[in-house]
Amino acid sequence: GLRVDERLPKPVFMPAHPSEKMGCEDPRLVAIDERVYMLYTAYDGVIPQIALASIDKDDLIHRRWQQWRRHGLVFPGFTNKDAVLFPERFNGKLAMYHRIAPSIWVAFSDSFDTPWPREGHKIIMGSRSGMMWDAVKIGAGAQPLKTRFGWMHIYHGVDYSFRYCLGVFLTALDDPARLIYRSPNSILEPEKSYETGQSGQSWVPNVVFTCGAVPVTEKAVLDEDDEILVYYGGADTVIGVATARISDLIPLRYRRRD
Repeated sequence: GLRVDERLPKPVFMPAHPSEKMGCEDPRLVAIDERVYMLYTAYDGVIPQIALASIDKDDLIHRRWQQWRRHGLVFPGFTNKDAVLFPERFNGKLAMYHRIAPSIWVAFSDSFDTPWPREGHKIIMGSRSGMMWDAVKIGAGAQPLKTRFGWMHIYHGVDYSFRYCLGVFLTALDDPARLIYRSPNSILEPEKSYETGQSGQSWVPNVVFTCGAVPVTEKAVLDEDDEILVYYGGADTVIGVATARISDLIPLRYRRRD
């Protein structure tokens, strides 16, 4: 929704392992069967790594935060960030995007057990050359959204002025490793004062950064007229929301391929 009905006084998930002693950051959640799975960046003050946790849907709804289960580090031992799980399996396998700089990679596993296999990884796309809005680095943003035209992904990119913007890409419904479309231009840029930053009031200037998006009307598969809400951080200080229709994000030629 567009309105905050309640802000809880305490965190629902806190650091509990040496690998995350300095923070549990950038959580991205998906519901699979009867559990909600959360990939997040575990930061120990030296290197960021991907970690996985989950909680039963009923426990989440009834705020039984002590029921969080930590599955552990997904790829322990090296710098990695910006991970998202697909809400569906592909040929029986779980699929995940993660970011070993400067590219977005896909990885597969038979189960949620950690660590995940290091074999079979593939680069989906990397940062672009020149003065593009995503030339320095990129990373996954919102969880994958299933549309009639493919899996739609809102991702972030950074340019040489270290400005964080959002873009979109599309992958095949039956293969998360097959890229169909990538937006040449950003779809959301830091423009408002709470996004560009205010002296002495903002953590990081010139940032729009998302970790989640939802359809306005809940549907299993979104069509071109459906609208989504993209929640994002502005200047690493506030939470904002932006809206768009699927047709605004996926060009006509990719909506008429059939």
